[in-house]
Amino acid sequence: MKQRRFYPVLLLFAVLLFTAVFSCKHDASPAKHTKVSHDSAYARFDVAQTFYNNNEHDSLIAVAPEILEFLRDNEEWQLYYILWQYVAEDYVWFNEFDEATREALAMQEDAIARNDSFGIAMSYGVQGTAYLVQDVYDEAQRCYKNFIQIYPNTDRDGPITEVYYFYYQCLENNKDTAAIESLLKDWALLLKGLSPTKDPDQLMAYASWHLKYFRRQFTYYISKDSLAQATRVLDSITKYTELSGNVIVEQINTIDDRCKLAMAKGDYPAALRYANENLERAIGDVGNKRMVLMNRSKVYEKLGLYPEALADLRASEALKDSVNQANNREQLNRLNKRFSLNELQSQNKLLKQRSRFTTGGVAMILGIGALLVFLVLNSRWNRRMQIKNMQLQRERNVVVAQNKQLAIERDHAEAASKAKTAFMQSITHEIRTPLNAINGFTQVLTMKDIELPDAERMDFCERIQENTRLLTTILDDLILISDFESGAELPESELCVVSAIVSQATDAVRSNVAKTVELDCQSSLPVEQTIDSYPRMIHIVLAKLLDNAAKFTTIGTITLKVDQEDDALHFSVIDTGPGIPPEKKDFIFERFTKLDNFIQGTGLGLTIARMIAERIGGTLTLDTNYTSGAKFDFILPIK
Repeated sequence: MKQRRFYPVLLLFAVLLFTAVFSCKHDASPAKHTKVSHDSAYARFDVAQTFYNNNEHDSLIAVAPEILEFLRDNEEWQLYYILWQYVAEDYVWFNEFDEATREALAMQEDAIARNDSFGIAMSYGVQGTAYLVQDVYDEAQRCYKNFIQIYPNTDRDGPITEVYYFYYQCLENNKDTAAIESLLKDWALLLKGLSPTKDPDQLMAYASWHLKYFRRQFTYYISKDSLAQATRVLDSITKYTELSGNVIVEQINTIDDRCKLAMAKGDYPAALRYANENLERAIGDVGNKRMVLMNRSKVYEKLGLYPEALADLRASEALKDSVNQANNREQLNRLNKRFSLNELQSQNKLLKQRSRFTTGGVAMILGIGALLVFLVLNSRWNRRMQIKNMQLQRERNVVVAQNKQLAIERDHAEAASKAKTAFMQSITHEIRTPLNAINGFTQVLTMKDIELPDAERMDFCERIQENTRLLTTILDDLILISDFESGAELPESELCVVSAIVSQATDAVRSNVAKTVELDCQSSLPVEQTIDSYPRMIHIVLAKLLDNAAKFTTIGTITLKVDQEDDALHFSVIDTGPGIPPEKKDFIFERFTKLDNFIQGTGLGLTIARMIAERIGGTLTLDTNYTSGAKFDFILPIK
């Protein structure tokens, strides 16, 4: 009898507990937003926009979900998609392309479901920017083209003017001149439809849009060597720089444009004045200072001030390394902060849930039945805690792995920086040695109170010529490396006589061969045989191989053999020098590698030879089976 009376009591407690829990959950749920004024919505949007403009990534990501929900509930769709674009693009600027792509596709899906062309266009803009930052220009161009086609007629001109700016960069990298001219015309029509305003904030935006257009137009005219048109455009750039409020960045860019125009006109003293003026303005801004140093080094090079040019390049590289290291540190700190924030949010959420259940239990648990129910809930709670802990541990492991990867990348960056420093020291020494010789012998020859015998004077002149040739070779090698790394296009192929190329290559290095060494050429090809190829490139490869053999061969022979094997020419350079150990067969082709540091040279000869050989479709290898010296095989397919 007593047992049957207990069941209603337990049932009553369970009902009361269910009511309390339901009430807690109901009270804790957020209230539905009612529509508010546009100004109130924009005030919230402006908070996130400020974080975006100031590169405060973590703050933007923290406030964005709540503000996006607010804008969606109040149907402020343009602000909604612009803020979503900010979130996705912020991931792009921090190289988190997976997150950026996920946000862009989610935005596109949302906009398509609402049939909102503005939102669809903004999603294409984000995708285009992500591809552009990763140098995938064709895909970026496709996305920007879709943006322009879809973007609706609206009073918001900022997004589409930005897209034109980035679209131009894609076309410029793809060297699509016709498309660039068409884009500039469409862009000009768009800007022509904008009405000037007296409002200070809108005036600055209006000026900024025009600045972007005229800077791209200026770049285009400079690339075409249309200097008169570039000069007229520079006047417009100056006008809109003043209207933009003379922001320091815009001032630096405008003076840099003047420097480029002076360089294009050959007025290098004026270009140097502009570069020096910009360097004073760029103090405190590492990015702009590095750009100004690189530009000034080019001016110094045109003026023949090679030590100053080299010093600016070294300073620019040092700033680049410091920026990379700072970015690595910032990314590590950001990941650590994000992990800490996620951990705190998870703990806060769990504490809120515990507080809600505890409040309901304290208010409604009055007996043994409620205590049993609470124990059941607590058991489930512990299980959820275990699952959450496992999830947190997995996230922690991911962050630790990322930290290790970033540390490895940081070590690689530091190693690369040390290698660059060693190279700059080496190249400085290699350049200084012939310069010192030229300077010394020139001073002796120009002294009025010293009379030199004709033979000695002739010897001095020959030494000056030899060191001048050596210095020219070093600079030519550096320029070749730079051209290949910048992706310079090959010249058009042409018909050339093989025997003429071989003869020119041997003649070019004959003066470098020791008198105790015989330079021989053996060819099984007809004297008049021609091929459709790149004669200058083939000449450089053969000259580098012969010059390398001449450096190390002090007695014996150096032989250049030419044969045809099926559809390829086989060039072999064989010497009787000390040879190369088999384990060094790949090492010798690396940049700045020298097996004998006492022999003058930059260690770039074989690197350049292999780069050119591969660029024109051939191969260059060391024959490790040859043991009487060194033997290099250059095989070139022929049409």
